Amino acid sequence: MPPDPQAARRATPHVALNPHTAAPGITRFTVPLAIDSPDHLHVHMLQTPDGPLLIDCGARGSEDALDAGLATLDARPSRVLITHGHIDHWGIATTLTDRVLAHPGTLSSLRFASHGPPARRPAGWPNTRELARAFGGFSELIAGVPEIDPIHDGDRLGDWEVLWTPGHDPGHICLYRASDGILLCGDLLLPGYTPNIQPALDGSDALDQFLTSLDRIAALPITLVLPAHGPPYSDAGRRANELKVHHIKRLDTLRHALRGGPRTLAELTTVTFTADHSQPADKMLAHMETYAHLEHLRQQRQANVDEHGTWSLT
Repeated sequence: MPPDPQAARRATPHVALNPHTAAPGITRFTVPLAIDSPDHLHVHMLQTPDGPLLIDCGARGSEDALDAGLATLDARPSRVLITHGHIDHWGIATTLTDRVLAHPGTLSSLRFASHGPPARRPAGWPNTRELARAFGGFSELIAGVPEIDPIHDGDRLGDWEVLWTPGHDPGHICLYRASDGILLCGDLLLPGYTPNIQPALDGSDALDQFLTSLDRIAALPITLVLPAHGPPYSDAGRRANELKVHHIKRLDTLRHALRGGPRTLAELTTVTFTADHSQPADKMLAHMETYAHLEHLRQQRQANVDEHGTWSLT
């Protein structure tokens, strides 16, 4: 998944921007991304009492498509909101504004983007040098790092309620409009993609948070899901259940592997991810998601990790 900002510019003529009304008060168009997967981002413009609100914006390489989409709408956003801290959602935000609306949990991801990985890390994590080497190229996709105006769970933006749904990212949010059951889900309920689970640096259980987020959304009377990647769909509960089953099976796979004796994170990653991750960033994301599952088992007192980063069953 090597970032190539020029790739997105070359792809722009082949990407259908297709600005259209996704639902009353919601306009949606698509911009390309300079990564292999996902290779696109859906941008949403909401009409609110405080003016047009742009939800996510893409990264470097998405500029031409973003400008074209906004020109077609003949509207400039009064504010920008980012659903979470991954750079494909905010990399060019500073070309529009110095400040974005975001949950405070995004700060750790923004800090990673601007200052690199933290020096301190939990036992069992990949070391800082490996993290920096794997994700160093993504700095090319960032025009600048915005400041945030914090929004919190339960806040309202006109008709929209902010729902804090961490797990994929510590600051991930969805927007829900109860009057007609529409959910802007960011990356929480992607169709055709399994959102990566990002381990939390504060010691919280990211996988447990993700599963709780799925349960929360599945309990809502949702009529339309508008994801950041992939097509809209209606059955949020079905997709939430599919994702839960996926992660429960992954936990079972790890338990089974650990019954054979202590294993390192690298060894366990090859068990949970059978695809050949030839790119450093893909390989590191696989390591981090495996760690998130192992940490869930540890906090459930089903696994241990020693000072050398070797995992075993309790």
